[in-house]
Amino acid sequence: MRKRLQLISFYNLFALSLKITNIAAVKPMTIKDLASFLKVSPSTVSRALNNHPDISLEVRQRVQQLAEELQFKPNSFAANFRKKQSKLIAVVLPKIYRSFIPDVIEGITKKLSAHQFQTLVLITEDQFTSEAEAIKQCCDMRVDGILLSLSNQTKDLQHLERCKTMGIPLVLFDNTLQSDCFASVHINDQRAAGLCADLFNHKHVTRVAAVFGPEELQISQNRKVGLFATLNKDIDVATCYANDAQAAFVFADEQIRKHQTKAFFGISDEVLLGIVTAVKEHNLSKQALVVGFSDGLTMPFLHRELRYIFHDGKVVGAQAAEQILKHIESNSNLIEHIEIPVELY
Repeated sequence: MRKRLQLISFYNLFALSLKITNIAAVKPMTIKDLASFLKVSPSTVSRALNNHPDISLEVRQRVQQLAEELQFKPNSFAANFRKKQSKLIAVVLPKIYRSFIPDVIEGITKKLSAHQFQTLVLITEDQFTSEAEAIKQCCDMRVDGILLSLSNQTKDLQHLERCKTMGIPLVLFDNTLQSDCFASVHINDQRAAGLCADLFNHKHVTRVAAVFGPEELQISQNRKVGLFATLNKDIDVATCYANDAQAAFVFADEQIRKHQTKAFFGISDEVLLGIVTAVKEHNLSKQALVVGFSDGLTMPFLHRELRYIFHDGKVVGAQAAEQILKHIESNSNLIEHIEIPVELY
């Protein structure tokens, strides 16, 4: 059975960093339901709700009174659909994690709401089949645009062809694949990892313990390539692919005990937490050089000596929203690839 996608109202986005829950959908009251109650046609109900002069005052009052009693609200999405616009942008994400993705969503919604667009967030649980289903749902809903961060199972973009066929603008962001057909917003992961390597070179370290994310992740490979391409060739490098802080801790602890390693690279806040924990357990906070990618919130406070690439989710989100608005408002087919500048803090 196909895994159900989580649909999250943009009104509840600030709860994302705390807890995500599934809420069962309740079928809303429709104009057809009101018409059935009153034994009139749906078109009569619609015109009565809009105070159309062709509908008698008595009928208008009956319709409006029942609508008020049943707390009926007209479907604005349906109305916009008849106008060939939904004022709805779908944001398709693999997962909600750390503070980065909620920051991305905040950046997106702030920019879009200023242009009277609403945001619908779909979570694919990092599954390609769910991602393909989400794209299909977005096309069926005739959303005005789609912002997509790819799942790590996604190897090509063939499932996005329907968006092109239907003329629905789509912008890739954060986790992307190279494409001449779709605009994108991302940081240059290879260059960013190269900045970390430059610091190791400058400090004349002789050995680095580098912790990457799961090996199948494109982001892991990009950052590994960037690190190795820039590191001096005489620096020994021990590598580990870790899914969480515990695995990163075990690796860093072993490197310290067996090799007296004092230079570490971490791909994310999760692995940096494991590295820093090991460093502190060995009382190396002042001597160790820990460098990596961070959202700039938790880890710099836990380890003041941390040097990190700040990955600003709000900027990524705002830039992605800016790109989709360009496509919608100018009806432009121009494909731009926006690279978010990075620096080492």
